[in-house]
Amino acid sequence: MIRKIKVIIDSDTANEIDDSFALSYALANNDVLDIKAITIAPFTAGYKHISPRDSILESKSEANRVLRLMGIKDPTLVLKGSEGYLSDGYKEVTPAVEKIIELGKKGKLTVVALGVLTNIAIAISKEPKIAENLTVVWLGTKNLLHDEFGDSNYRFDKTAFEKVIKSKVNLTIVPNYIGKFIVTSAEELKKNVAVNDIGRYLLRLFQNANYPTDLASVKTIYDIAPVAYVVHPEMFDCKSIPANYILKEQKKTLMSRRINYVYDMAPNNVVWADFTNKISTIQNAITPPQIFFTSNTYFGDAKQIRTKLTPYKTLEEMDADLIKKWNSVVGPKDTVYHIGDFGKYRYIKQLNGKIHLICGNHEKWVYGRDFEGFRKQLLDLGFAEVYKAGIFLDSKELGEKVFLTYKPKDCKKNCMNLFGQMQSLSSIIPNGFNVSVLYNDFKPVSTAQVKSNLTFLKKVQDAQINEGKEENNQVVLHSLTEEEELKYILDTLKDED
Repeated sequence: MIRKIKVIIDSDTANEIDDSFALSYALANNDVLDIKAITIAPFTAGYKHISPRDSILESKSEANRVLRLMGIKDPTLVLKGSEGYLSDGYKEVTPAVEKIIELGKKGKLTVVALGVLTNIAIAISKEPKIAENLTVVWLGTKNLLHDEFGDSNYRFDKTAFEKVIKSKVNLTIVPNYIGKFIVTSAEELKKNVAVNDIGRYLLRLFQNANYPTDLASVKTIYDIAPVAYVVHPEMFDCKSIPANYILKEQKKTLMSRRINYVYDMAPNNVVWADFTNKISTIQNAITPPQIFFTSNTYFGDAKQIRTKLTPYKTLEEMDADLIKKWNSVVGPKDTVYHIGDFGKYRYIKQLNGKIHLICGNHEKWVYGRDFEGFRKQLLDLGFAEVYKAGIFLDSKELGEKVFLTYKPKDCKKNCMNLFGQMQSLSSIIPNGFNVSVLYNDFKPVSTAQVKSNLTFLKKVQDAQINEGKEENNQVVLHSLTEEEELKYILDTLKDED
């Protein structure tokens, strides 16, 4: 069992958007990090015309907002920090300082500092003994190797910086130029992150941010770097620097004092890929789990390419896009009803959601006479349930009785229906519609979309009945014949491993 790292995130959360990104990333790594508190650091931002005192209130609200979106309901986790800077004579013991002292007395503690070092410096001043237990990973300075210190995290509280440097804290400095390589765009966030509550919120922050130093379409997400360093130190290159080299002092107490300095990291795409992967798998905290419907995905089926039933040029392209689109709308705790012709069943391990499979023609030809053996095999792979034939969905899910079945000809007359069978040329029938990927942008259909379509169909029915045309309310389905479909399935089975 991996022992988690006991952590405090010390952040000026409302300063710039990257703080919210970093806090979300830290919370998403709960398999590695045991986050004991989020302590709020002050900031001064001319573009916001805000005082350090007011900044604490804004940052506390922003941190709590991120927590709620991440599904964490603990009002005691976020603690107000210093309302001024050590450099300006501020020395008050705040709840944030008290928490650092409390946890520091108990044993080893890592503080990921995303702003000024004020809270940490005051804690060390009040209780010097905790310094030996503290590991501080701080985002600050421009480039120490070139004697460049001028970033805001250093500039607004130089006294706090010197206090921490001179203490016995195990300090790692992540300079701003490291974080500067972590960039993204709104389009990338839409594709890879905005698939849940927290992801959509981060996208909105990004779209509303306006920093003169950034391009309109691309922004730097600096503060992810120190969090990534704690979670994945192997992604970074670090060297040891004498403290007296940094402070330009030759005091004997500093001669043996060493500071860890990060000077390089793995390519941005490695760190960013870890961020997007962690954030995109967070379950919605505000939006409850949803239900989706789909059919005819044919994962791993080269027949789809050869017969040009899909727009993809290669099997690899088709599978990758289907998986990406599936996971872009379906969360880990959502439910998906797959109405037949799944494809190669091992692909379930790459898909979000609890998947219920209603057998289509392809499944029937695979299991033959041994449905129970087939069902057990799929349940072992990870399917939530497997149904031999069509099923009725509980009326509370869609507000009315709905029948799910593979073939449109098997639809029930006394209720609405959802069906699959991609070979059908009809996407809509009088009392149902096709949820096949072919008709729905190659991704699962949401409950909201289903309700909208069913409402439309009922309005059409009502209009036709009122006009006395109910007897003509029939649609001819142009499906493959049984012989053609049998040949298609047998050809497809040849492609199975």
